Amino acid sequence: MRMEGIAKSYDGVRYVLKPFDFEINKGDRLAIVGVNGAGKTTFSKILAGVEKATGGTRELGHNVRVGYYSQDHADALDGAKTVLETIEKSAKGMSEAQLRTLLGCFLFRGDDVFKLVKVLSGGERGRLALANMLLTPSNFLVLDEPTNHLDMRSQSVLQQALLDYSGSYAIVSHNRDFLDPVVTKTLEFRVGESPRLFHGNLSYYLEKKAEEKAKLASTSISFSSPAAVAKPAAMPVEIDNNSKERRRIEAQKRQQRAHILKPLQEKLEAVEGQIASLEQDKTELVKKMNSASFGTDAGEVMETTSRFSSIESALEKAFSQWSEVSEAIESAEKELG
Repeated sequence: MRMEGIAKSYDGVRYVLKPFDFEINKGDRLAIVGVNGAGKTTFSKILAGVEKATGGTRELGHNVRVGYYSQDHADALDGAKTVLETIEKSAKGMSEAQLRTLLGCFLFRGDDVFKLVKVLSGGERGRLALANMLLTPSNFLVLDEPTNHLDMRSQSVLQQALLDYSGSYAIVSHNRDFLDPVVTKTLEFRVGESPRLFHGNLSYYLEKKAEEKAKLASTSISFSSPAAVAKPAAMPVEIDNNSKERRRIEAQKRQQRAHILKPLQEKLEAVEGQIASLEQDKTELVKKMNSASFGTDAGEVMETTSRFSSIESALEKAFSQWSEVSEAIESAEKELG
């Protein structure tokens, strides 16, 4: 897909997406990330063709067929139909045995296929909507937050399906554990600025963002710290009024920088600490769930999987907050000079 000058605005004034060019090639496996309100979902809808851009052109490649998934699809399933009936329409030419095998891959086993959609949990609805979408012939998938409400097993099933998928796809998410094995590029959306493409997965993107932050901090110190600029001993020291005023203004600028940047940097460090703690908790839960003894106590299974889902949700929020604070620091650095 080739997009040139693609943009989305309301009333021709309020831009959700400012004009930019982008191209998706055969085999691309793209993560779409960024702060809330930066235009990720709008862009995914334009990619999928479910929403029209207000500027620019969108050109599909030869024989490209797009499949689109959002949480709306899970909510829009017909509650009066069974799980099996829901996918029969999409799976033309497949026998019931083949359909049941496929549903088994999405953890609908045995009599589960005869459950009515209206009694399914949020995670089950999400799995069913994904299975239904993957049955629809397509070679380019656009997935908007596909792991929301999915438990660990469901995420693993979707991960494997994407690894086996021969087409291209773009996924809106901040779930690093889910994205890292399945994406090769990361497109970052920033409020009021053009998106940036990173040629690597989400871990690569986060590393590059951390390097940028460290470089900005280093530049800030070198240009704002009086100790960083040594004056030759032989040079006379100016003590006129202009020199005093200049030093006063420079001191005010340093104070302003510290006043604005220090709270943001402290907040970023706090979020990074939170992410590290959550990922440690997640690692311990995964180790527990992979143990041979896990699964014998139904109450323990329910409690552990519920805890895992809570950690996943907290991690997504933390990564989103990390992006927001990083962008705020970057913008502040530019404004302060």
